[in-house]
Amino acid sequence: MADPGRGAILIVDSNVGFATMLQESLEQDGNYRTAVAHRGSEALRTVAHETFDLAIVDLGVDAADDLDGATVARRLRQKQTNLRLMLIPLEGDELPDAVADLDVQSVLSKPFFLPDLPELIENVLAQPMAELPQSEEIGQSDTSAIRSAADDGPKETSYAVSPHAIRELEDLAQEIGAEMVLLTHNGEVLGSVGPLSTETVSELTQIVQHSYQSSNRIAEILGRERRRFEQSLEGGDYVLYSLSVIEDVILCVALRSAIALGIVRHRAKAAARRLRDEYVSS
Repeated sequence: MADPGRGAILIVDSNVGFATMLQESLEQDGNYRTAVAHRGSEALRTVAHETFDLAIVDLGVDAADDLDGATVARRLRQKQTNLRLMLIPLEGDELPDAVADLDVQSVLSKPFFLPDLPELIENVLAQPMAELPQSEEIGQSDTSAIRSAADDGPKETSYAVSPHAIRELEDLAQEIGAEMVLLTHNGEVLGSVGPLSTETVSELTQIVQHSYQSSNRIAEILGRERRRFEQSLEGGDYVLYSLSVIEDVILCVALRSAIALGIVRHRAKAAARRLRDEYVSS
């Protein structure tokens, strides 16, 4: 049984051997105390009596009690709103749409290097929860500059960037620790968040636009239907991840590659869906 307080971790996994391995790895240095549940119903009973800082949930948990992994994660969060979630996908590092609206702090893909686990956990526990109170005004911090297309005068585009859209960019940057988050259209910056210079943002925008055009051209040459644009580029210690919001409106994030790409994709896609709803309904 885990003691309440910082460092209390709930492991939800039907694989007894794997769950035991995680538990022993986390408890061996004395920094964490854990509890293990092999079924969803058992996990829910556990959180009804104990407080945890983090739940590691295998999305493939035994659903014999009609609680699949996604449902378990959702109900755990409902019972403890400040509970951080680390989810283990069924395969790869992609989370299913069933948990797209959850504030998931990390993805643990199998296989992984076991000695890295304590550091991964520490990084997750250090992350702020996404459901933080939002100011009515868009502020500007010492470490982040917020720019919108309106600041540089009107541009020839059928899309506009709203205060809500800028807040989405700012929230995404904070959630994944991005150096920059930007929204582009036809090679022009609609809005950007981050400390990078205007020149750097412009250069990255052109790279994104070139990749988008190249992707469309390849589809045209091969006679294939154009799919929604999504691409990740690595350069040195950084990753540039981009995806379409709607048509050729593209959301792009630049961040250090040490952050798991799976969680970046999950968070960015969730933000893109919210932005897409805004543009479709406008």
